[in-house]
Amino acid sequence: MYEITLHPPGPYDFSHLHERLRQSSNRVLYRMQEDAISRLFIINGQPVLVELSSEGTVENPRIKLTAHLAKTKQHAEAAFQLCRHVFSLERPLQPFYDHVSANDPVLHRLAESHRGIHMLLEPGIYEAMILSIIGQQVNLTFAAALKHSLITLCNESAEWKGQTYYAFPSPERVASLSYEDLRQLKFSQRKAEYVIDFARLVANGTFLPDRFERMSNEEAIEEMARLRGIGRWTAECVLLFGLGRSDVLPALDIGLRNAVQLFYQLDHQPTEQEVREMAQAWTGWESYATYYLWAALGLAKEIEKTANAK
Repeated sequence: MYEITLHPPGPYDFSHLHERLRQSSNRVLYRMQEDAISRLFIINGQPVLVELSSEGTVENPRIKLTAHLAKTKQHAEAAFQLCRHVFSLERPLQPFYDHVSANDPVLHRLAESHRGIHMLLEPGIYEAMILSIIGQQVNLTFAAALKHSLITLCNESAEWKGQTYYAFPSPERVASLSYEDLRQLKFSQRKAEYVIDFARLVANGTFLPDRFERMSNEEAIEEMARLRGIGRWTAECVLLFGLGRSDVLPALDIGLRNAVQLFYQLDHQPTEQEVREMAQAWTGWESYATYYLWAALGLAKEIEKTANAK
């Protein structure tokens, strides 16, 4: 067992991660306890189960990472580095807060109301792309079912204290599937083709995820959009969640447009162009603005749902 304690720049709301994962269509990859979150990674073919627990406060955060099953310290450190990215443990929020405080009163109020929430990301472009393809044009419940089916079918898993933990499957494992394998899991024919064909491109070295780290957003979007089944929305989601870029604006996203309509009190759902015009006030922080609007919309829906149930 290997342990480290990190001190993320405050504020950092660890409890939000629980709520975000509870609603996430990717929750099959996580195991949550009352005060901890666990996720399995495969590092150089070896499973490493990392448990995150909070030992601090929102304003003075302290996060302990514990690696189980790791064969070597290097394997544990590689998994810890992935966690730094996935859980935004080294990303200060204060510059974003300062920017919206000076430029957008509506977003400033939302940021104050949801102080300390960080973006929950994916380990990299490959995983973000597969998950985004699965999420195309389906609701969260069905997306969650498809993701669960794919991940359990591939079964890159490990046992720990009597429980099974699943890692996201490697490109080679997904590439080995047939379209019919996914069709039997209720994937559409096209979605099955897009998922497997992309994994094959990664597995055979035709698609090199590392290349995109050196590209501008527009260059990366243009390159990704050449792939079958990948449009601008998917490419933007990959840049946001896979690379964690701060300045990505998925202006076509229906959830973002609904949130803008609600919180900016518009009498209509804004168009993509209208969102992009409004987002000039967020320059450099479009990803964070989008994430906070998504989060606020989700909370508003939960409150409305609870009120209607009474």
